[in-house]
Amino acid sequence: MPIKTIKEFLKFCTRCGKCVPLCPSYQVFKEEIFSPRGRIFYLLQDTFHKSFDFCLMCGICERNCPNEVSFPEAYLEILKEKKENSISKEFLKKFASDPLKIFLEINNWLHLISVENRKINSKLKERFSKQGDIVIYYSCDLKYFYPQVLRNFGSILEKYNLNAYMPLEVECCGAPFLNLGYISLLKEKALKNLEVLEKTKGFLIMFCATCLWIFKKIYPQIFKGSVYEDRFKRLAERVISGYRFLSDFAEEEIEKLKNQKKDVIFHLPCHLTEDFNLVKNKLDIKDFCCGSPKASLWLEGFQRRFKKNWVKNLENIDILATFCAGCYLNFNLLLKRPPQIKHWFELL
Repeated sequence: MPIKTIKEFLKFCTRCGKCVPLCPSYQVFKEEIFSPRGRIFYLLQDTFHKSFDFCLMCGICERNCPNEVSFPEAYLEILKEKKENSISKEFLKKFASDPLKIFLEINNWLHLISVENRKINSKLKERFSKQGDIVIYYSCDLKYFYPQVLRNFGSILEKYNLNAYMPLEVECCGAPFLNLGYISLLKEKALKNLEVLEKTKGFLIMFCATCLWIFKKIYPQIFKGSVYEDRFKRLAERVISGYRFLSDFAEEEIEKLKNQKKDVIFHLPCHLTEDFNLVKNKLDIKDFCCGSPKASLWLEGFQRRFKKNWVKNLENIDILATFCAGCYLNFNLLLKRPPQIKHWFELL
């Protein structure tokens, strides 16, 4: 999308200010330029400001805008046209095969991958090795953070005589490269996933809100106008969250989550909000941003400063359950125990 078209889209912003107090980066800096309205003003003046890189792409502005204006959507178009540093790109390519694990290694955070998780994971790969009724996206979080989610989900599928296939050839969704602004590396991941997943049939089940958002919204946008556009749109139509799948096919399992005996908060990640209406009357949901796992913001100390905006939700809570790898990582790194950090489906 040319910059002229982006500007025409952003002119629908009436500067009403509804987005300002809700924007996570505005909540930290308390400056107008760190709000969507401020960023849009600068962009319309052909001025790139450092605050653009503090956009978490959470979509809160779009969801609360009367005209559905989305700065993240405009920002993504800018990133598509931005010239990438070739030296940095070659450096990042070395980590492209397994970005989450390498990110954890670099930061000495491998303790988040337990020995028990490794044992569970090795058994599950064989369990979902054959074509089935649905497809499970083997995301980084399932590999390293909570493979027991797969074990629990598999037990539910057996109960309802359903089979799942989990192709191991899929790649990371590419979110780390989007966060770093390397759209070419994100595209490489997307095309590999398209190649693998087009050979499968049925719903494509996601257990991470960010992966779901990348597949449903980001892939179609970055390939808009290309020969791949329609193929990515068809792939996006197959993508649903594991929660939505249970709501449609195993409603009583949702009741198990609702009837948790311990003090549990179910955190609703920013990118899972398409399921909000399914969740809001069934679970004790708290809708707040984790501060983003964006690496550049960690270097700025943004997440630690942002913590004060959500920690008040966690008094007297035993378990904080989320549905996103990034949120899971942030909460584990920023919180002392209790609460324990879990995925929703670890509680089934």
